[in-house]
Amino acid sequence: MINLNKKRSLRIFGVITLVVTLFFGLAFYAGIFRVLDRLVDADAIWLLLVLGAQAFSYWAYVIPYKCVFNLDIRSAVENSFAGFYPLYVKSGLAYDRKTLCYKGEKISPYYLSLWEYVVLAPLVLVAAIYGSIFGKLPPLLSFPWIIGVPLGSIFFGLAFVLQKRLTRFPRVQKAVDFILGMLKHQNFKNVIILLAGMTAYWLGELVSLWGALQLFNIKLSWFALLIAYATGYVVSRRNLPLGGAGIVLISLAFALHWVGLALPVALLVALAYQVCNLIIPQIVYHSRFIVYR
Repeated sequence: MINLNKKRSLRIFGVITLVVTLFFGLAFYAGIFRVLDRLVDADAIWLLLVLGAQAFSYWAYVIPYKCVFNLDIRSAVENSFAGFYPLYVKSGLAYDRKTLCYKGEKISPYYLSLWEYVVLAPLVLVAAIYGSIFGKLPPLLSFPWIIGVPLGSIFFGLAFVLQKRLTRFPRVQKAVDFILGMLKHQNFKNVIILLAGMTAYWLGELVSLWGALQLFNIKLSWFALLIAYATGYVVSRRNLPLGGAGIVLISLAFALHWVGLALPVALLVALAYQVCNLIIPQIVYHSRFIVYR
């Protein structure tokens, strides 16, 4: 127990050090006094919304997690939250691969990730098109989504149609065969549950980021919010080590800056968002409902 506690303390120290170091590194780049000036003006009551929305999104993720991996509710909560745990040195996907339950065959965690983007990508595509026509989104932000989402969907569709002709590309064929096999396990009810759960998850995430903006009285259009979030968060924190500590801070800060926020306030918004999404799994851990492996 002493060794476990010592390891946990070292990891906590490592996560905090990483986030703080990157924050102050970017703060000096953006202008440390400008950052501190905006920090003093923060309306801290909005942190309750940021935390609440993060908690909502985490619990919402349990729904598709339970559905895909065919788990009981306690196991679904334990493993779903564990994948977001910031003290897990490897990624959440690595955790899932190590601890997955079986349903005839081992279920790939990438199948769950697929459902994340089935919901998010079309929303971002609409935001990018709308922002390009009616807003002032930089083309370098909007065009990758406008081009990439339809193109990816076309390639994905062709892979399914030409499934039998993919023998020259064994890895692609194996991935397509696997996904088709997994889809056969999902009836209409499960698909609705998956879509509803993922929609609730992304809604909580976006509300959390919106709340972080309100901390500093920042108004951002809905399409700019979506584009900034998706651009700064292309790789889910379940795919990153240490819950994405530090990495999301940098990517989200610059994404917000690219849609029009001054870098000092963009950095503070990203910090508030990341700190809150690192705190929630810690709270659940200390509730002793979950035992992280």
